[in-house]
Amino acid sequence: MSAPGKFQVLVVDSSPGNRQLLSECLSQLSDVKVISAGEGNQALDLFAATQPSLIVMDMNLQDMDGITLARRIRGRERLGEEETLTNWTPIVFLSSVMDEELLAKGIIAGGDDFLHKPVSEVILLAKVRALLRIVGMQRDIHAAHRKLKEISTLDGLTSIPNRRHFDDTFATEWKRCLRAGAPLSVVLTDIDFFKQFNDIYGHQAGDACLKAVAGSLNESLFRVEDTVARYGGEEFVTILPGTDARGAIAVAERMRRSTRELCIPHEKGIDGLVSCSFGVSCIHPSAEATPQKLLHHADQGLYSAKRSGRNRVVLTQHG
Repeated sequence: MSAPGKFQVLVVDSSPGNRQLLSECLSQLSDVKVISAGEGNQALDLFAATQPSLIVMDMNLQDMDGITLARRIRGRERLGEEETLTNWTPIVFLSSVMDEELLAKGIIAGGDDFLHKPVSEVILLAKVRALLRIVGMQRDIHAAHRKLKEISTLDGLTSIPNRRHFDDTFATEWKRCLRAGAPLSVVLTDIDFFKQFNDIYGHQAGDACLKAVAGSLNESLFRVEDTVARYGGEEFVTILPGTDARGAIAVAERMRRSTRELCIPHEKGIDGLVSCSFGVSCIHPSAEATPQKLLHHADQGLYSAKRSGRNRVVLTQHG
């Protein structure tokens, strides 16, 4: 893959001499790195390995024609597309034959421009510069899309995943554990006496408390596959794929201690400090069980934890 700010151009030509001339010409562009291939299959391998920014190819190759190669490249782009954004790689055809029908077929197959051989160095450099400007704009659009996606799945206050991200991740992990026959655990967390905290210290302090607790919960997770999200208000939810009930209780206890060790003063809290209650549930996903059932049992555990004194972890077993 091209380095940030650098464009990689793939030259495809069966003639070593032509490849060298084209490479030397394109190397005049300071922001371009040139790689080359002598046949179509080699070009496909390089395309998959390097994801070039632009391709300059001869229409007549020894192992396949340029139109076939262009179709295969476009097919691989669609297979490797990221989310809803397709990666587009400009293709410039080179041909010693001026044939309008051939040109039309090439454009339909996925080509973007056509140059007659022998190629004018000035024209080639101008065409490449113009197409690379568009590629640069495409990079900016993809970066903006990734940023917007990240923002759309993060909670604006706490900067941890939001409810939307939780819903998507929970559905994905349920299916994954179902296929693997692995357990899936969920931990529901609620800040104890949070309404009273807001009433006493104000909403600004309440927001600071939510941020601190969210950070503490997140730092209590040691595996990349585990996820904690803001569930709503002062509630948080943690997904623990491949974790059994015993392991989930251990994670919840670590979270409970971590939030307690924040030592946030709370006049109406347990022993004068902010604390959290935790409901834990575990299940082996199956055709008979549902994700909603797992969440329901975790919610029952949370209710039991709050009813029995708060600042504790309660596991709800499935009957």
